[in-house]
Amino acid sequence: MGDQASRLREQMSLWLKAQRAGSDAMSDDGGRAVDASSAPVFAIMSGKGGVGKTNLCVNLALAFAEDGVRVLLVDADAGFADVEILFDSTPLLTLWDVAAGAPMEEALLAPRPHVDVLAGGSGRFFDEVDDTAWNRLWRGIANVSPRYACVLVDCAPGVHAFGERMLRQGAHPICVVTPEPTAITDGYALLKWMRVKKLGVEPWLVVNRAKSRAEADDTAARLVDAAAKFLNMQVAYAGWIRDDPALVKSVMARRPLLQLVPGSPAASGYRQLARWVRERARPAGRGADGEETAR
Repeated sequence: MGDQASRLREQMSLWLKAQRAGSDAMSDDGGRAVDASSAPVFAIMSGKGGVGKTNLCVNLALAFAEDGVRVLLVDADAGFADVEILFDSTPLLTLWDVAAGAPMEEALLAPRPHVDVLAGGSGRFFDEVDDTAWNRLWRGIANVSPRYACVLVDCAPGVHAFGERMLRQGAHPICVVTPEPTAITDGYALLKWMRVKKLGVEPWLVVNRAKSRAEADDTAARLVDAAAKFLNMQVAYAGWIRDDPALVKSVMARRPLLQLVPGSPAASGYRQLARWVRERARPAGRGADGEETAR
């Protein structure tokens, strides 16, 4: 996991340098440079639907925002996009429009302080991503990413060409499972797919909707051990989120859990996960806010 963590810290370090320099670098076509100043991208993935991936993505973004960290949240589950619903927002332009050539700046929503969203568009299906559409979309994300500390991409469940493109472009996978046998089986299948595709990633694992820490730890251990034994893959256990009835209330209210019931057990789990991610993406020798730390 050392090499992957080093790459993430390097990305964060480059982002901080770009922020201090004003991010003035420009590409040949007039857009921002897409390499040195780009923020790290995290692809939130799952082997199956219904594991709470979108709620995790939304609340993780808000957990970052609570600490003043600016985040871009991309809803890539096009056609079945729920991020806009959880924020009770109505987008005029979506990921589909950006891929078709619409300006990224015009498509972004700002539903909460420090959180911007590129909506997926519920009911607008994005079956295939050809090279031209992908390049437009990725350039749009890369061009705006210097203003953010990180980019969270809520991917569609299962395996698909879009997810493969994201990972080959350098996004780091965060895999979400629950203790249910079907979720564990499909979660392992997702890891195997990454291995078969030779994506060269070392995924982070989050156990969602666990009834206890012991249940979450047991679920994680089974997947981490199986990946090491049968796939020769290192998987890091990032944390767990408690099964929380308050989450259902938040969905019905169209308000993220961290805002509706900020003191709930699941909300605490989201904040702990945000700290875990930030700690591993933090440049060496710097604090979470980018300031130099004592040596």
